[in-house]
Amino acid sequence: PRKKTNSIGGIMQSTLTVPINYLFWLFRARERVYQFAAFAFITTQKKGETHYLLQWNEKWQCFNFIGGKLENRKGDNNDLACTMKREIQEEIGIGYLDGVIAIEQKGQVYMSQFSRREHRFKDYSFQIFNVHFFPNLPVDQRKVTHSLLWLTSHNKNIYVSEQEVRNLRTKDGMPISKTVYRILKAIGEIN
Repeated sequence: PRKKTNSIGGIMQSTLTVPINYLFWLFRARERVYQFAAFAFITTQKKGETHYLLQWNEKWQCFNFIGGKLENRKGDNNDLACTMKREIQEEIGIGYLDGVIAIEQKGQVYMSQFSRREHRFKDYSFQIFNVHFFPNLPVDQRKVTHSLLWLTSHNKNIYVSEQEVRNLRTKDGMPISKTVYRILKAIGEIN
């Protein structure tokens, strides 16, 4: 935008010239089309501090929550709980989920961010699910969640601390997605 300044009767008047495509964008902002996705919120406690399970995302070249977008062609039927179960099967490598996991909605996060793949800003609706493994078995949940580091179909899993998320780097210097920080902040996990 360019600023023009005029003097009318000794009073400085400022007007802002706005490109027409920006006005069109403002008008279209009312009709947002969201990309829907589900993410797994899986935590463990280490030395009294909460750590979050992330997985290496090869496309993004960083660690992110386990999850993905709603895909009806894969049987999600417009149900993000189905998306979450499918993503756990694909990303953690657990094939049969009945009785193995319990999921519950933790929160919904709306955000607009730049898609590097599409080279444009997109609006997202992320459904965050608490995921509990073997909820009906009398087992030590810390051991169960720790074992998730080794269960994966093809990508590396890692638990990260709040400080690592804030730094957007693991303690080994590997990148963490800004989406992780934004989601944890939006659901009240990080101030």
